[in-house]
Amino acid sequence: MSNSNLNPQVKIMPLEEAEAMFARLGELELNTSGIKRKFLNCSYGEDPRQALDIYLPNEGTGPFPIVFYIHGGSWQRGAKDDVQVVPFMDGVNRGYAVVSIGYRLVPDVRYPDNMFDIKSAMRWIAENADSYMLDTSRTALCGSSAGAHLALMAAYTQGQAVFGDIPGAPVCKILAMVEQFGPTDFAAIHPHFDESGVPRIPIPGAPSPIDVMLGTRAELIPNMLRFYNPIDNVHPNIPPILIQHGRLDPAVPYQQGMELWKKINEVAGDGMAELDTSEEFLHADPGYAQPESVNRIYGFIDKYLK
Repeated sequence: MSNSNLNPQVKIMPLEEAEAMFARLGELELNTSGIKRKFLNCSYGEDPRQALDIYLPNEGTGPFPIVFYIHGGSWQRGAKDDVQVVPFMDGVNRGYAVVSIGYRLVPDVRYPDNMFDIKSAMRWIAENADSYMLDTSRTALCGSSAGAHLALMAAYTQGQAVFGDIPGAPVCKILAMVEQFGPTDFAAIHPHFDESGVPRIPIPGAPSPIDVMLGTRAELIPNMLRFYNPIDNVHPNIPPILIQHGRLDPAVPYQQGMELWKKINEVAGDGMAELDTSEEFLHADPGYAQPESVNRIYGFIDKYLK
């Protein structure tokens, strides 16, 4: 739904509060100096943003199971080496290779080209795994915010040529997923905020990040949103998932994660989705990098990759 159609009675988070919320990411630092084996800016395409970083455990010859990470940033910002990846970097201390994927941003591309980049990056890893001691039969696909949306759609459309897969090409077998505060049902975002009463951060009169990503107002293409919505692409064969979301998130309402959790357990089987809801974390909260959250993430991944 476009910001221009917001009900004038809705609660809007003041701009200075939204800026302060995102500024809290500055509390985190991505320090990879202690990682002895890393391969940075590996190109999987012609665009400079079509590159990925590979971090390996300091000891062992592998092959190492892989934790893929996809950054957020409203599909328009962010990078593979910013602090969003910090909650997942402890994987190298737990016997995992961590692969952070960069992708082309809006407006240079629009969906599904950004999602195709995720698939291309994973295909590149599958083709070059032996050179980097990687085990493509044991992978987890993780993402935050807009990156969670791309991760979900990449996983849920595996094997579909129309969604960017190449028949017969080598693949990475996704055994688990971690989704952090991502949008899952674009048409329901504002109704969810209305229901919960949580202030939201859209700027009145400005196009929403969703509209910018789509290239049109979401409400004009309700029949097309099923090709964008993860919740509409849930099927019985999807990987198990951990969903992390803050109940007071002002950017993506927590019901987006809750409804996905319900849908997965109904369609794919009870227990296929686990929901980790915080009563205090906001959007892109540095709290997700706290030990309790990191242990929750890797406790879930360990169940399926080890």
